[in-house]
Formats: sequence, C-alpha cells, structure tokens
Amino acid sequence: MIEITDAAAEKLLMNSVEGKVVKLFKTSNPGDLPKFALGLAPFDEKDLVFESNDVEVYINPSDFEDLRVAVIDYVDDERGRGFVVIKGQAEACGLMSCEECGQDSCNQ
Repeated sequence: MIEITDAAAEKLLMNSVEGKVVKLFKTSNPGDLPKFALGLAPFDEKDLVFESNDVEVYINPSDFEDLRVAVIDYVDDERGRGFVVIKGQAEACGLMSCEECGQDSCNQ
C-alpha cells in the first residue's frame, strides 16, 4: 500500500502538469538496497496505479515488487525541502495508522 501524507498531497495537487502523472521511480542500482524517488512522467499503460489522499501514484510493476508499502511525505525542515519516500512497514509506521502498516500496535 502506498500512502500519501496531507502535506505531500497538497504540494502534488498544486503542482500537477497536463499530460504528466505522479510516478515512483526506483533510483538504486541493481544489487543495492532499493531506493525510490518521486517525479512527474508521461502515462504508461503498464504501470500500477494507487490512489491516496486524492492523488494517483503510478509505479512500474517490477519496481513495485521492491516497494510494497511506502509513505510519501513532503518535508521542509533542517533536512531540506522536498518529497521523501519512506519504504517499508517499520519505517512507515507512525505516519500511517497501525491498521494500514500491518502492526497490532505502533508502539512495538
């Protein structure tokens, strides 16, 4: 499941571009731990589509195999400004509800 925070959804909805979709891209090299980034890209009919917070997110099916659960957030703090993709249940828990991240309790 891909979840988009309110902050990220607000930025994405404000910055939509005609003919482009919000797409998650795998940015890591083969053999490295998977890393993902967010960008705008042309529509590809082969992509999987997820909707969260009124935003559709597209991802290549083979890239999704390395992702499965993620939260897309927008930050503007000492780390910088931009979108972050938080991959996996353990990392995403706390930004999602416990039911969404699959944990019985977020305090485990």
